Amino acid sequence: MASRAHGLHSAKTPHSSQCFPRLPTYLPRLKSSSSQLHLENNLNMGDCGTFAPYILPTPIGDSLPQPLDSPDEISVLITGFGPFKTNHVNASYLIASSLPSSFLFPSSKDNEADPRRVSLYVHPTPIPVAYATVRETLPLILEDFASSHGGRRPDLVIHIGIAAPRQYYAIETLAHRDDYNMTDINGRPGYVDGEKRWKGLGLPPILTPGRATDDPSSASPYQPDDQFLEMWRSFAPESDLRISKDAGHYLCDFIFYTSMSLAHLQGQDRNVLFLHVPGASEDANIEQGRIVTLALIKAMVACWLDKKPSA
Repeated sequence: MASRAHGLHSAKTPHSSQCFPRLPTYLPRLKSSSSQLHLENNLNMGDCGTFAPYILPTPIGDSLPQPLDSPDEISVLITGFGPFKTNHVNASYLIASSLPSSFLFPSSKDNEADPRRVSLYVHPTPIPVAYATVRETLPLILEDFASSHGGRRPDLVIHIGIAAPRQYYAIETLAHRDDYNMTDINGRPGYVDGEKRWKGLGLPPILTPGRATDDPSSASPYQPDDQFLEMWRSFAPESDLRISKDAGHYLCDFIFYTSMSLAHLQGQDRNVLFLHVPGASEDANIEQGRIVTLALIKAMVACWLDKKPSA
């Protein structure tokens, strides 16, 4: 399975030329002698057509995640996907890798207090669009993060993926347990790696962001609503931002459910969101995606971490 040599890195500027000594071992192998994946032509979030060859990505960054500098520092774990179908380049990973390593955000407790540092930790390679890989790799990513942060889990988690034909950005409000019938880049549907396992664990058909405890001192993640959307739009007023209730029953939906199920089974807050972005990957599109993602992180801090439930 995956080598622990693949760590997270603090997000860097785009087009980084730094590489790991070797590629992660969990990347899927090509099945055909022509180095092209011949999978059936499925319609997924508007993407269809012949399948692109899976090109091994160049990892970015070269360091394991470092311990947080302060207990007040906010940590955000971010992932993006690799190529699939006709998407030779996946904009979600380009957006994730374009993010800064950190930024300062005002404290909600005291107007006179120093702003808090929000540290962004991007997984250093795109997540392959494969059910088994997501199932096997995501727990390791979270374990690696915790082991390098004194056992502390990320305060927030964002998974990014593309909805190719869309021209707007949408956060998903729920994830599905069942009906992953579309095949991944390895030609496999998601039943064995998802629905079958999750039913065996007694997990519900739908998971949403939410709290695991009634402790008023804890964070307060909740299913995004109009108030959350308004907050998100306030940080990116020129962007077309929306809320979605259907993540698509493909890998985007699958990683969202996987991430929340891991938190649910461990009694942790489901402090996770999935962001669907347009598929275009020109520089201007990536910059716009960067702005939108940073705005989403700020909205999550303001709505989930700063607003405690009333006693």
